[in-house]
Amino acid sequence: MSNIKRSILNRIFFSFSCVVAFSALIIWYIFNIQIVDGAKWRALSDSLTLKYKVIQAVRGNIYSDDATLLATSVPRYEIRMDLTVLPEDSLRTYMPLLCQKFAEKFKDKSSIDYLLEFKKGILQKNRYFLLKRKLSFLDIKEIKTWPLYNKGRFKSGLIIEEDNYRVMPLKNLLARTIGYTGSGIGQERVGIEGAYDKELAGITGRRLVQRIAGGYRPVNDNNEVEPVNGKDIYTTIDVNIQDIVNNALLQGLLKHKAHHGCAIVMEVKTGEIKAIANLTKSANETYSESFNYAIGESFEPGSTFKIVSTLALLEKGKIETTDTVLINYGKLNIGNKIMEDAEPSPFKSKPFSYAFEHSSNVGISTTVLNEFKHNPSLFTNYIKSLHLNKPIGFELSGEGIPHIKSPGQKTWSGISLAWMSIGYELRLTPLQMLMVYNAVANNGIMTKPFLVKAIGEKGEIEKKFAPQILNEKIASEKTIARVQDLLRGVVDSGTAKSLQKSRIKFAGKTGTAKIADGKGYIDNAYYSSFAGYFPANDPKYSIIIVINRPTNGEIFGGVVAAPIAKEIGEKVSGIYLNAGTPMDDSVVDHGSLPKILSGRKKTTLQFLDKYTKYSYQSDGDITDWISASKDSLGDYTYTSALNEVQKMPNLIGMGLRDVISYTESKKLKIISEGIGRVYWQSIPQGNSIKKGNTLLIKLKI
Repeated sequence: MSNIKRSILNRIFFSFSCVVAFSALIIWYIFNIQIVDGAKWRALSDSLTLKYKVIQAVRGNIYSDDATLLATSVPRYEIRMDLTVLPEDSLRTYMPLLCQKFAEKFKDKSSIDYLLEFKKGILQKNRYFLLKRKLSFLDIKEIKTWPLYNKGRFKSGLIIEEDNYRVMPLKNLLARTIGYTGSGIGQERVGIEGAYDKELAGITGRRLVQRIAGGYRPVNDNNEVEPVNGKDIYTTIDVNIQDIVNNALLQGLLKHKAHHGCAIVMEVKTGEIKAIANLTKSANETYSESFNYAIGESFEPGSTFKIVSTLALLEKGKIETTDTVLINYGKLNIGNKIMEDAEPSPFKSKPFSYAFEHSSNVGISTTVLNEFKHNPSLFTNYIKSLHLNKPIGFELSGEGIPHIKSPGQKTWSGISLAWMSIGYELRLTPLQMLMVYNAVANNGIMTKPFLVKAIGEKGEIEKKFAPQILNEKIASEKTIARVQDLLRGVVDSGTAKSLQKSRIKFAGKTGTAKIADGKGYIDNAYYSSFAGYFPANDPKYSIIIVINRPTNGEIFGGVVAAPIAKEIGEKVSGIYLNAGTPMDDSVVDHGSLPKILSGRKKTTLQFLDKYTKYSYQSDGDITDWISASKDSLGDYTYTSALNEVQKMPNLIGMGLRDVISYTESKKLKIISEGIGRVYWQSIPQGNSIKKGNTLLIKLKI
């Protein structure tokens, strides 16, 4: 064999050996990956494609004092589709039918447009194809009956995801007080929603989802960890009083063309806030709730603060209300400033009672100067004893920071005592001022204002909040009686004479204060206010009205704010002969009946399983909405509750959340009374219904 041939054969043999060795190496790697390290790589693959999705719990409800629903969570749904599940012939069969159904129901595009979108998703092999968002439970119920989708998830590729959105039936009355909470870190938490977010939110669940083109889809039909629903919050708000207060404040703001205003009504004996309204003028000249001025705005209160100066003078034994004080015709130089009354006076001097009732700045300030100038700390310490030098510690966030000067501070000057005595050179919130007037109405007992009275779940009260006393006696009985007489005198013969013709007797004090902007006082900018209580001789409710920048010619509290208080007091007294009573265990049914009788099948039966010992059976092939009946043995039988689409179903026994879900899907207006389960409905079962109908339901535990 020639050398050339031998060389060629050697090369062929070498190449063949390399191929064999390389193939063996590949086979070894494949074996190693699949067999030896297979578990590791499969786990890594799963970790990249599988994850747990957080499932939010159903947020708890917020109720008024009489169990009217103020905020609730209503379920809504999103439907998607795995377009890789079906073979092409099935897709060709069902797609035209489905597109026709979507076009007929939603009327947002033609069946051809839907078909084009489907075809695009099919070409992309989309396993998470979005069909629709923000659907109701009844929408889902209907869609699941359509061709293909009635075969179930695994045969149709239909993916249904549920979440909840917040509904506030009385949003226009209490938007800022009910509030909201953001879902992100550091987002603002406002009102009751923010303050009680932990209780309302519940505990989140988990669901295993798999990463696919376009997003994630659930791996299983059920959640791996079920969420725990949030607790319910019961407030002190009386919706009837709230409605009265909102309307009266709005009309007052419109009449006087003011920038903003607030009003609070509080129960004297307990400190329960029955109504709190805050309205601000917007760019289009309408008013809405955008900031809680009642608790968040610290301001110089002006003459309503004279009640504090009077309490200090009387309690420290400095004067009697019959003592003569300097009026000086309503004008006097104090330090390097000129102090003036709202109007010139014909009197050089008058009894202290006259100075208070007619809101003489000169009369009050000169008296405080004369009696406390050698020991001003005696005056400022009394202010602090009324808890006015620090925030109340109110439940809601955003409470305004008060400011009370003390002798020795850099900002203290030779005129500070005089100006503080008439409500300047200090800052308080409207709620703090109301707390003082409420204490006088309550014979000297200062209670802490509060807004939430209980926390519970499914109608059961788990935790109650009792009234808190901040000061058992802000002054002696004699002092309180004198101040009560003075407050009645303001109405009978002083600056609140606009309340004389009221059908009920008021006691209180007006205020008119200039507004500062940090550089000085703004020309023609005032706070107009009234603080007091009613009925004067047997106080049930305390009230404060603060109007910011009235611009229609009137600025005085007796003309701007007092008439608003008059309207509120008259209407509230027309509804209630006595103040409301605190919630107690008597309103809770501790008997043997379950609290849920009807509603959505899943949640109703889950509740029976978890919280009761009742047995139950289904009557035939029932649907997702069920109604209960109890037999002689104490067992429950469930039948379908909803049938014909345009007929009113049987709502008796359902919870309010389920009823709202139904009425929203049918575009019905709903008015509810009470708490618990429906026991009466204004539209009888079987009656025809249409969009815009109003449904009244009554509930009880």
